[in-house]
Amino acid sequence: MLQRIDLRPFLETVVEDAGLHARWLATLSLLEHTGARKIHKSMPRLPGHLRLAENVLQHAAEEARHAFFFRKQIGKILAADSLESAEAGPAPLCRWPALRYFQSLDGWCKRRAKQVLSEHSQAVQTLYCYLAVTYAIEERAVDVYRDYESTLREKDLPIHLAGLLKEEEGHMSEILTMAKELPLDFENELRILMSREGLLFHRFAEALSHSAITTALL
Repeated sequence: MLQRIDLRPFLETVVEDAGLHARWLATLSLLEHTGARKIHKSMPRLPGHLRLAENVLQHAAEEARHAFFFRKQIGKILAADSLESAEAGPAPLCRWPALRYFQSLDGWCKRRAKQVLSEHSQAVQTLYCYLAVTYAIEERAVDVYRDYESTLREKDLPIHLAGLLKEEEGHMSEILTMAKELPLDFENELRILMSREGLLFHRFAEALSHSAITTALL
Protein backbone atom coordinates (compact mmCIF):
# COMPACT_ATOMS: atom_id res chain seq x y z
CA MET A 1 0.00 0.00 0.00
CA LEU A 2 2.90 2.36 0.70
CA GLN A 3 4.02 4.50 -2.24
CA ARG A 4 7.78 4.12 -2.00
CA ILE A 5 9.72 7.39 -2.19
CA ASP A 6 13.50 7.08 -2.34
CA LEU A 7 15.09 9.29 0.30
CA ARG A 8 18.53 7.71 -0.03
CA PRO A 9 20.08 10.61 -2.00
CA PHE A 10 18.78 13.04 0.62
CA LEU A 11 20.02 10.89 3.51
CA GLU A 12 23.45 10.45 1.95
CA THR A 13 23.75 14.23 1.64
CA VAL A 14 22.54 14.81 5.19
CA VAL A 15 24.92 12.44 6.98
CA GLU A 16 27.96 14.06 5.34
CA ASP A 17 27.29 17.38 7.10
CA ALA A 18 27.06 17.34 10.91
CA GLY A 19 25.05 20.55 11.12
CA LEU A 20 22.58 19.38 8.50
CA HIS A 21 22.40 15.95 10.11
CA ALA A 22 21.58 17.54 13.47
CA ARG A 23 18.71 19.47 11.89
CA TRP A 24 17.36 16.26 10.31
CA LEU A 25 17.41 14.60 13.73
CA ALA A 26 15.53 17.61 15.10
CA THR A 27 12.90 17.10 12.39
CA LEU A 28 12.46 13.45 13.33
CA SER A 29 12.18 14.44 16.99
CA LEU A 30 9.53 17.03 16.07
CA LEU A 31 7.46 14.48 14.13
CA GLU A 32 7.63 11.88 16.91
CA HIS A 33 6.67 14.54 19.46
CA THR A 34 3.75 15.62 17.27
CA GLY A 35 2.60 12.00 17.14
CA ALA A 36 2.71 11.70 20.93
CA ARG A 37 0.73 14.93 21.32
CA LYS A 38 -1.90 13.76 18.82
CA ILE A 39 -2.41 10.53 20.75
CA HIS A 40 -2.80 12.34 24.07
CA LYS A 41 -5.22 14.81 22.51
CA SER A 42 -7.41 12.05 21.06
CA MET A 43 -7.47 9.82 24.16
CA PRO A 44 -10.37 11.57 26.00
CA ARG A 45 -12.51 11.23 22.85
CA LEU A 46 -11.86 7.52 22.23
CA PRO A 47 -14.43 4.85 23.17
CA GLY A 48 -14.52 4.54 26.97
CA HIS A 49 -12.63 1.25 27.22
CA LEU A 50 -9.70 2.68 25.23
CA ARG A 51 -9.23 6.08 26.88
CA LEU A 52 -6.69 4.75 29.35
CA ALA A 53 -5.97 1.41 27.69
CA GLU A 54 -2.49 0.07 28.31
CA ASN A 55 -1.60 -0.26 24.62
CA VAL A 56 -2.70 3.31 23.84
CA LEU A 57 -0.76 4.70 26.81
CA GLN A 58 2.27 2.63 25.81
CA HIS A 59 2.08 3.93 22.26
CA ALA A 60 1.97 7.55 23.44
CA ALA A 61 4.89 6.93 25.80
CA GLU A 62 6.99 5.29 23.09
CA GLU A 63 6.38 8.11 20.64
CA ALA A 64 7.52 10.61 23.28
CA ARG A 65 10.56 8.45 24.01
CA HIS A 66 11.41 8.33 20.30
CA ALA A 67 11.27 12.14 20.21
CA PHE A 68 13.69 12.22 23.16
CA PHE A 69 15.91 9.59 21.49
CA PHE A 70 16.37 11.63 18.32
CA ARG A 71 17.00 14.80 20.31
CA LYS A 72 19.72 13.00 22.30
CA GLN A 73 21.44 11.82 19.11
CA ILE A 74 22.05 15.43 18.08
CA GLY A 75 24.69 15.73 20.78
CA LYS A 76 26.51 12.65 19.48
CA ILE A 77 26.65 14.00 15.95
CA LEU A 78 27.81 17.47 16.93
CA ALA A 79 30.34 16.14 19.46
CA ALA A 80 31.80 13.76 16.88
CA ASP A 81 32.34 16.72 14.57
CA SER A 82 33.64 18.98 17.37
CA LEU A 83 30.72 21.37 16.92
CA GLU A 84 28.89 23.13 19.71
CA SER A 85 25.15 23.63 19.80
CA ALA A 86 22.94 26.18 21.49
CA GLU A 87 21.10 24.80 24.51
CA ALA A 88 17.80 24.82 22.62
CA GLY A 89 19.33 22.70 19.86
CA PRO A 90 19.34 23.19 16.09
CA ALA A 91 16.19 24.20 14.25
CA PRO A 92 14.37 21.32 12.54
CA LEU A 93 15.02 20.96 8.83
CA CYS A 94 11.80 21.87 6.97
CA ARG A 95 9.81 22.39 10.16
CA TRP A 96 6.68 23.71 8.47
CA PRO A 97 6.58 21.20 5.60
CA ALA A 98 6.98 18.45 8.23
CA LEU A 99 4.07 19.74 10.29
CA ARG A 100 2.01 20.37 7.15
CA TYR A 101 2.49 16.73 6.13
CA PHE A 102 1.28 15.50 9.51
CA GLN A 103 -1.59 17.98 9.91
CA SER A 104 -2.83 17.51 6.34
CA LEU A 105 -2.97 13.74 6.80
CA ASP A 106 -4.78 14.16 10.11
CA GLY A 107 -7.27 16.59 8.60
CA TRP A 108 -7.97 14.27 5.67
CA CYS A 109 -8.67 11.38 8.05
CA LYS A 110 -11.09 13.47 10.10
CA ARG A 111 -13.06 14.36 6.97
CA ARG A 112 -12.99 10.75 5.84
CA ALA A 113 -14.26 9.55 9.23
CA LYS A 114 -17.26 11.89 9.03
CA GLN A 115 -18.00 10.58 5.55
CA VAL A 116 -17.75 6.82 6.12
CA LEU A 117 -18.88 6.73 9.77
CA SER A 118 -21.58 9.43 9.68
CA GLU A 119 -24.09 7.17 11.45
CA HIS A 120 -21.68 6.31 14.24
CA SER A 121 -20.58 8.15 17.36
CA GLN A 122 -17.85 10.76 17.64
CA ALA A 123 -15.86 8.23 19.69
CA VAL A 124 -15.89 5.73 16.82
CA GLN A 125 -14.85 8.45 14.37
CA THR A 126 -12.00 9.44 16.70
CA LEU A 127 -10.88 5.81 16.91
CA TYR A 128 -10.86 5.64 13.11
CA CYS A 129 -8.69 8.77 12.91
CA TYR A 130 -6.29 7.55 15.58
CA LEU A 131 -5.83 4.17 13.91
CA ALA A 132 -5.66 5.45 10.34
CA VAL A 133 -3.24 8.32 10.95
CA THR A 134 -1.08 6.18 13.21
CA TYR A 135 -0.81 3.33 10.74
CA ALA A 136 0.00 5.61 7.81
CA ILE A 137 2.65 7.54 9.75
CA GLU A 138 4.18 4.38 11.22
CA GLU A 139 4.39 2.64 7.85
CA ARG A 140 6.13 5.68 6.36
CA ALA A 141 8.42 5.96 9.39
CA VAL A 142 9.49 2.32 9.12
CA ASP A 143 10.35 2.80 5.45
CA VAL A 144 12.35 5.98 6.10
CA TYR A 145 14.07 4.61 9.21
CA ARG A 146 15.20 1.48 7.36
CA ASP A 147 16.91 3.59 4.72
CA TYR A 148 18.32 5.88 7.38
CA GLU A 149 19.66 2.93 9.42
CA SER A 150 21.31 1.51 6.30
CA THR A 151 22.95 4.86 5.57
CA LEU A 152 24.13 5.19 9.18
CA ARG A 153 25.75 1.75 9.06
CA GLU A 154 27.47 2.50 5.75
CA LYS A 155 28.99 5.64 7.29
CA ASP A 156 29.71 3.94 10.64
CA LEU A 157 27.90 6.65 12.59
CA PRO A 158 27.04 6.26 16.31
CA ILE A 159 23.26 6.11 15.92
CA HIS A 160 21.36 2.81 15.89
CA LEU A 161 17.68 2.46 15.00
CA ALA A 162 17.11 -1.30 15.32
CA GLY A 163 15.22 -1.09 18.62
CA LEU A 164 13.16 1.87 17.49
CA LEU A 165 12.25 0.10 14.25
CA LYS A 166 11.04 -2.94 16.19
CA GLU A 167 8.74 -0.75 18.27
CA GLU A 168 7.33 1.02 15.22
CA GLU A 169 6.59 -2.32 13.55
CA GLY A 170 4.90 -3.45 16.76
CA HIS A 171 2.67 -0.37 16.68
CA MET A 172 1.51 -1.27 13.18
CA SER A 173 0.55 -4.78 14.27
CA GLU A 174 -1.39 -3.42 17.26
CA ILE A 175 -3.24 -0.94 15.06
CA LEU A 176 -4.49 -3.71 12.77
CA THR A 177 -5.71 -5.66 15.79
CA MET A 178 -7.52 -2.65 17.27
CA ALA A 179 -9.07 -1.83 13.89
CA LYS A 180 -11.22 -4.96 14.14
CA GLU A 181 -13.47 -2.88 16.40
CA LEU A 182 -14.32 -0.52 13.55
CA PRO A 183 -17.58 -1.15 11.62
CA LEU A 184 -15.88 -1.00 8.21
CA ASP A 185 -13.21 -2.62 6.05
CA PHE A 186 -10.11 -0.99 7.53
CA GLU A 187 -7.69 -2.53 5.03
CA ASN A 188 -9.68 -0.98 2.18
CA GLU A 189 -9.60 2.34 4.02
CA LEU A 190 -5.83 2.05 4.29
CA ARG A 191 -5.51 1.58 0.54
CA ILE A 192 -7.41 4.84 0.01
CA LEU A 193 -5.53 6.63 2.77
CA MET A 194 -2.06 5.56 1.63
CA SER A 195 -2.72 6.98 -1.82
CA ARG A 196 -3.33 10.35 -0.19
CA GLU A 197 -0.40 9.93 2.19
CA GLY A 198 1.91 9.27 -0.75
CA LEU A 199 1.05 12.63 -2.30
CA LEU A 200 1.54 14.47 0.99
CA PHE A 201 4.84 12.77 1.77
CA HIS A 202 6.12 13.42 -1.75
CA ARG A 203 5.71 17.16 -1.16
CA PHE A 204 7.52 16.88 2.17
CA ALA A 205 10.32 14.81 0.61
CA GLU A 206 10.79 17.39 -2.15
CA ALA A 207 11.10 20.14 0.47
CA LEU A 208 13.68 18.09 2.37
CA SER A 209 15.76 17.41 -0.72
CA HIS A 210 15.67 21.03 -1.85
CA SER A 211 16.63 22.28 1.61
CA ALA A 212 19.48 19.77 1.95
CA ILE A 213 20.96 20.62 -1.43
CA THR A 214 20.63 24.36 -0.82
CA THR A 215 22.25 24.09 2.63
CA ALA A 216 25.05 21.83 1.38
CA LEU A 217 25.96 24.38 -1.30
CA LEU A 218 26.30 27.26 1.17
